[in-house]
Amino acid sequence: MRALSLFLCNLFLLPLVFGQHPTVKEAYIHFTVQNASSGTISIVKDNYSDVNRLFGNKGRDVVPMIDGAGQWSCDLSEPKFITTFYYDSIVDRNYKYVFYLSPGDELNFSFDSKNPEDTYAVKGKGSNNNQPAIQAVIQDDLDLKFYKRDSLPYDVFSAITLQSRDYQKILDEYIAEHQPSNEFRNDYSMYVKYFDMWRFVESKGIQRFSARDPFLRNEREWQRIADSIINIVPVCNDSMLRFDEYNYFLYDYLTRVKERLWRHPDLLMEYYGTASKEEAIKARNADPENRLKELIVQKHFTGKTAEYLYGTIFKAAIHANEDNIPEIFSRFKQKYPESSYLAYIEEDIRMIEARRNRGLTEDMIFVDNPESYRTFDDVLKLAKGKTILLDMWGTWCGPCRSEMSRNSEAIKRHFKDTELDYLYIANFDEEREAKWKELVSYYGLTGTHLLANTDLTDNIMDRLQSTGYPTYAIIKKDGTFELSNAGFPMDRDVLIQQLEEALNHQ
Repeated sequence: MRALSLFLCNLFLLPLVFGQHPTVKEAYIHFTVQNASSGTISIVKDNYSDVNRLFGNKGRDVVPMIDGAGQWSCDLSEPKFITTFYYDSIVDRNYKYVFYLSPGDELNFSFDSKNPEDTYAVKGKGSNNNQPAIQAVIQDDLDLKFYKRDSLPYDVFSAITLQSRDYQKILDEYIAEHQPSNEFRNDYSMYVKYFDMWRFVESKGIQRFSARDPFLRNEREWQRIADSIINIVPVCNDSMLRFDEYNYFLYDYLTRVKERLWRHPDLLMEYYGTASKEEAIKARNADPENRLKELIVQKHFTGKTAEYLYGTIFKAAIHANEDNIPEIFSRFKQKYPESSYLAYIEEDIRMIEARRNRGLTEDMIFVDNPESYRTFDDVLKLAKGKTILLDMWGTWCGPCRSEMSRNSEAIKRHFKDTELDYLYIANFDEEREAKWKELVSYYGLTGTHLLANTDLTDNIMDRLQSTGYPTYAIIKKDGTFELSNAGFPMDRDVLIQQLEEALNHQ
């Protein structure tokens, strides 16, 4: 008996030994739209953790519709969620339908564009997994705006759990009526199981900014419920990556844990492994973004889920706050040497390392006695007779650094050999002078630099009637000034045109 068991085990393992892969089969969706007002259907074929979507902003197909008919196909080795969008130009609305597509499926999907949601029909092989009734579950429409001011979590949690029960009932009735595949049952059951967790954690993050101080007074109770859910449903689950909602939740969860550690430094020692809270705070302050996120990933996540979260760190940091990114990338590459993300990141890592090798130059002028500048009028005296692009920024400001990374060198190339000067005023950085000069070098910020005190910052922002960073303004030769019209993210061409007009201004 033991010999027979070993034989059967080895027979089962033969495909793995000889490197055989799961069978790949083509799957089709045939579209028919009556009274079509659009000539295309858009399809999202990859989930957000796939390299094409996370880094390439791809993973979408467009199906041309001729006389209301079109066809789309893809190769599949396992079931996959496929999301289709039909845009009705008459009512200016996108209609979404989510398919659970399996290898070999051939679906016929039809609807009337005058009333899509009441006329959806799915036939053909695989239709038992794709009837309209399941859309109520996968297209979550729970609206929690009514609770956004709540300082306590109980009503929000109750609304979420009630919705989850409704979804489970819909799923049970769907399974009984349509007899979907086992893979369908497993995946949708897992989706419903995780619903409470991602919706409550999402709501908890929103309440932090909606209810503000009342939320903070009750934060412990919000956290208690979140922890109780996560104890039942583990936050790390590689199988859940096929759901976009889970991918978005993971990034939100990483951000919320980071923010909680900002607010509660007594928890930092769990992540930094230091002997004292003071040492942990010092380590956090050195990089409260990228390195802290990495430590959270290392503590709470493994496998493909951790790999994806590393990817979100790189995506958020590159061309923005790039502190410690080469070091983090080195550890990531060692841990995931076959990751599909590597090819998308390596060129940016080389760019970051090249920028690190820059030094301060004589074209980077630091204003003496910065404490003597208390008002915008003091700055205007410094700028007298010049046309200047003023950049109000801070070393702590990710959007400021992103704009510098993407636009600074291009603008200076455009205005080379002109009379345009540059003034960079760093705000809320009096305790970060070393970091300030490091970033001036890193971004190659030729021009004049002033480290603002609080009075100067307040006065300039009041005079410019601006509240956000970065703030760009144009100072003209006659001492007048105006805000940039380029918006955020910056429309570089708009700013260039505005600067050209200022240079021609007499």
